Amino acid sequence: MPYSNDTGSRRQLPAHFKLQFSQDEIARRVKEVGAEIDAWCASVWADSRTDVVAIPVLRGGIFFFADLVREISSSIEIAPVKTEAYNSETNTATESSVAVYAESLAIKGRVVLIVDDVCDSGRTLEALEKALLERGAREVRSVVMLRRLLPTPTFVPCWVGLQYSGSEWFVGYGMDDSERWRNLPDIYLMGREA
Repeated sequence: MPYSNDTGSRRQLPAHFKLQFSQDEIARRVKEVGAEIDAWCASVWADSRTDVVAIPVLRGGIFFFADLVREISSSIEIAPVKTEAYNSETNTATESSVAVYAESLAIKGRVVLIVDDVCDSGRTLEALEKALLERGAREVRSVVMLRRLLPTPTFVPCWVGLQYSGSEWFVGYGMDDSERWRNLPDIYLMGREA
């Protein structure tokens, strides 16, 4: 199935990719969620005279993060972190706990916003929030572009762009298929390969 965007470029996508959320839908929700977070960031500044520390979760969260922070008019401090919760070769959750690589973050007494691409089980966001609070963050909030709706979620982000109730794997807009296709501007569901 060929893919084309507004710039006229074309890509040949795997046949088992099914468009779920278009670039336009994503942009609309980023703008709406960004407006809510912008108001919150302004209130943090008014109360504390400190900027919110915005933390993109690498690697998938950088696409959403870049679009989101441009919707925030307040100054923010940026401090990326890396976590590991999935096996990139098999697209499955790891059996061990989530690894958080955030050693150099100076966040004691600060208000923090975690920005990630997707919340599946919530293990990554829960572990990261816990690690940041243990390092002395005054408040931690989170936002994701996409949340998978589960019967008994372990973690619910403060802000959510889009929601989905199925079990299929996502690809595009930061989400990957074994480290491929993160750069697609739309979000696709991965069906079974023929």
